[in-house]
Amino acid sequence: MKHLIPLAAAAAFLVPVASAQATYVYDLVQPSSNFSWSGTSTLGNIVGNPSNQFQLAGTVNLDLVLQPGSQPYSSGAFNGGAAAAVPDLRGRINNPLPFLPPLATIEVNGLVLSPTSPTFAVGAGGVFQADVTLTALAGTLVVTPLGGSATSTNLAGSSSNPTSANGALTLVGGSLRLNMPVSSSFPFSDPTSGASGTITVTGTVVAERQLVKSFCAGDGSGVACPCGNTAPAGSGRGCLNSTGAGALLAAAGAAVVSADTLVLNGSSMPANASALYFQGTSESGAGAGVVFGDGKRCAAGAVVRLGTKTNVAGTSSYPQGGDLSVSQRGGVPASGGTRTYQVWYRNSAAFCTPDGFNLTNGLRVTWLP
Repeated sequence: MKHLIPLAAAAAFLVPVASAQATYVYDLVQPSSNFSWSGTSTLGNIVGNPSNQFQLAGTVNLDLVLQPGSQPYSSGAFNGGAAAAVPDLRGRINNPLPFLPPLATIEVNGLVLSPTSPTFAVGAGGVFQADVTLTALAGTLVVTPLGGSATSTNLAGSSSNPTSANGALTLVGGSLRLNMPVSSSFPFSDPTSGASGTITVTGTVVAERQLVKSFCAGDGSGVACPCGNTAPAGSGRGCLNSTGAGALLAAAGAAVVSADTLVLNGSSMPANASALYFQGTSESGAGAGVVFGDGKRCAAGAVVRLGTKTNVAGTSSYPQGGDLSVSQRGGVPASGGTRTYQVWYRNSAAFCTPDGFNLTNGLRVTWLP
């Protein structure tokens, strides 16, 4: 009997640990999210005017349960997002007499869709089947009948029927990737003209969630730097420091708790300055940051000091030598989760504020089990 407890503990240790369900925001890959539409109505078929092609841009939200291994998904559910149709949809109902103007023109302006579904299982290779409903968050239907005035109908709240969709959730490089063909139909009705019908959208949703993503730059986006020390737009760096540059925090390696090779790399800091690498559980200022010293505080929540390094020629990294891995030192649970990272470093007190310190941009890391 005395051997049963250690054996039971060992067995529990060997069982793969799945994460708790969490919401992950995927960014739509617009050039790959290509769609077409077709329509029927009581007045006739609806055709493109001149094109029936469009793309989706924005976000898709997924509630996921992750697990260890090369196939990191256990289950999922679509839980909203904001996918905008680009460009607006333009159509017409041709006149049976081709030399006459169309019977009506139909426009769908500012259409934004949000997908939802019940929970679905994810199988080998990340393959899944989901019953997806698309709901319009915004959009206006404009119908202009031949010889009549245009009428507008608000589409917000309109939903498609639940439609079965087969897709795949995979890990590609440093990104979680969604690929899902979609075909959904939306009924419409115009009370003024009496026209009614259905518009069907068909295409493929392609979206990604980067495991490591920069945020809270001091480049003029979000909260302004404290003394006009703004880094070049789009550089992704922290606010300018006494070297005339903004410090950059980047990462290399795999953010996988069971096989952690992640390395945090800081650069463009003052030479020989002390640099404190730290981890947070949330983002300051809803991701825009808050002014702190000569820069912006980005990583917040339950803070863990990973380690202090001395820069060499303005650069340093964590971990080094005998340091614990990032996930070990940061206490990232075996089930994974999202953590934020930043570097605090010494800066000339004569440069900006009397505080004499600055910070890099922030990094948001999604840890896999």
